[in-house]
Amino acid sequence: MSGSSTLPPAIRVQRAGALVTAALDARSARAPDYAAENEALHALAEALSTSDTAMLQKLVNTALALCGAGSAGISLREYTAGRPAYRWVAVAGRCADLVDRVIPIDDSPAGVAVELDSAQLFSFPHRHFDCLANVAPQVNEELVVPIPGNPEPLGALWVMSHDDHRFDSEHCLILTSLATFTRAALTIGEAKADAEARAREAEKARHALSKAEEAKDNFIATLGHELRGPLAPIDSALQAAQKLAAESPAVLSALAVANRQVQQLKRIVSDLLDAARGRHGKLSVRLAPALLGDIVKDAIGAVSHEVERRHQQLHVYLPVFPVTVFADAARLTQVISNVLGNAVKYSLPGGEITLQVDAPDPSAIPEHDLTPRDVVIIVRDNGIGVPRDLLPRVFDLFSQSQCARDVGEGGLGLGLPVVKYLVEAHQGEVSISSEGEGQGTEVVVRLPIVRRSTVEHSAATSHGIPPARILLVDDSEDATEALALLLALDGHEVKRAYGGQEALAVIESFTPDVALIDINMPGMTGHELARRLRQHEQCVSTRLVALTGYAVSTDARAVDGGFDGYLVKPPSLEALADALQR
Repeated sequence: MSGSSTLPPAIRVQRAGALVTAALDARSARAPDYAAENEALHALAEALSTSDTAMLQKLVNTALALCGAGSAGISLREYTAGRPAYRWVAVAGRCADLVDRVIPIDDSPAGVAVELDSAQLFSFPHRHFDCLANVAPQVNEELVVPIPGNPEPLGALWVMSHDDHRFDSEHCLILTSLATFTRAALTIGEAKADAEARAREAEKARHALSKAEEAKDNFIATLGHELRGPLAPIDSALQAAQKLAAESPAVLSALAVANRQVQQLKRIVSDLLDAARGRHGKLSVRLAPALLGDIVKDAIGAVSHEVERRHQQLHVYLPVFPVTVFADAARLTQVISNVLGNAVKYSLPGGEITLQVDAPDPSAIPEHDLTPRDVVIIVRDNGIGVPRDLLPRVFDLFSQSQCARDVGEGGLGLGLPVVKYLVEAHQGEVSISSEGEGQGTEVVVRLPIVRRSTVEHSAATSHGIPPARILLVDDSEDATEALALLLALDGHEVKRAYGGQEALAVIESFTPDVALIDINMPGMTGHELARRLRQHEQCVSTRLVALTGYAVSTDARAVDGGFDGYLVKPPSLEALADALQR
């Protein structure tokens, strides 16, 4: 039926007289129906927001109606078994059930139109193309228009007549316009598919990044917990040893070195945990009236030893009047000490550091005016400075220049992210400026926390605690022994237990004022022990304090678990004093 298979399809159908494209211009063309075409154009424009399948089906339905055809369809080029072919991706009319039919290019009217790169009209194509031989009713005429593409046509849009209907030049114009629209629809579809694929990849990348961040945060939390475990007994043992060696300056000197290194480790672990909690909004601040002078004094105390050791000069300029702030005093102390600590660490021996605090006089604020006023804290140094390319990233986790690593004597780049989080938690802002390496650094912290209030200066810190009966429960023998020794040296009566059952046995003959209980113990957890102690007549008035290696942001978790409060391992003497005195 298809004639000589050695001839190209275009030449074969031309010789057979099946190609009658010239008749399009010879036939009388009907008058354009602009109203119908305009309505169809609006419908197609609305269909652009639908799926590719729906869009292409709308196009063939439009071609079928505007050309008065018996069938209409779109053939798109694809590869089947490694060979090019055409698939009828959308079909309307009498051939609608043939959708998804795949036709070899050399047995397709679309292949001829694409080869000739122009619209073509075929007479009785079923006699010359095997692909149409079994189409019923038979095809009397087929008008085919290539769909433009780059570098080659994407396929073809076609209409068929199964009766006496004849196609003319007006039908060819309509089909050519629809073929151009088809290209636009396919381009939009490809762009949309590409955008959706990119969105899926981006979402996949975001999900992978989120999982990686979650794994990193879990690792940091676990690392902090594991580090706090051995740090607790070391810290307690060192403090106990310092009390025992009060008469030996040489021993005290050696212990002081060890103690400074332990405090450095504790700060690193605290920064790790604070950074992880801050990333997830779990680093809380508890606001209360406090004197800014006391906060600054505590922050200076945290760095004064290093300042002296490095023979640096620290100049402090405070307002001459007392300044009351509404802030979390401990967290604000952490902010100032971190910034000062960086200035000390990244300034050379003999360097100069300036701490300047500017604030309005609270006594000048009207009595009933609670509007916060700004306090500005500025820390300047003449140290190594910050490279200009690093300035935009100084608040990122683990962000440090190579110069800072070389000169700064350690550090993980965690302090400034924590500072930024805590400042923003106080509704403030922090900025860093530097003229470059070797040009020093200036950190400016602005906080809207100054209030009118009457707060008296705090008394000097004292570790003296009224003697108490203390039950210490921890499965770590080293941690328990060191902390028990430290508490005993302060005059407390301490009983130790290395698990829940042992603790329950101890209280049969010992009524504690305070029970310090490790939460994570094998066998009986701290929460279960707390619940059972609450039911025991001996412990009706006992204060239960949780010991945990995980730095929870508030004591809500401990209170919910049956405790009156919590302490993070290793507990400082100040924290122990607070827990025992309440």
